[in-house]
Amino acid sequence: MGRLVVMQVIGASAEIGGVAYVTGPERGTGKPFVIGQAFAEGDAIMADFVDPNFERILVSLRVTWDGSESWTGTLFTPDLTVPVTCWEG
Repeated sequence: MGRLVVMQVIGASAEIGGVAYVTGPERGTGKPFVIGQAFAEGDAIMADFVDPNFERILVSLRVTWDGSESWTGTLFTPDLTVPVTCWEG
């Protein structure tokens, strides 16, 4: 018997630079994007969201657990970086 702890992104929405992105209609309205890759290491989460054809990265997220109730870090595109705070749920 074995055990493996992994991170699985089940859905996301993001707005950056006036453009909204969603993984599906249950997340609201916006341009479609999908998870390209996601990693968790210690208190950090790194995720890259790509276009539905997996041809380019649209949005990247890099956050770290702040030790209380949220994740803080940056959300960025190739042209723009903004600070973010995220909550689980």
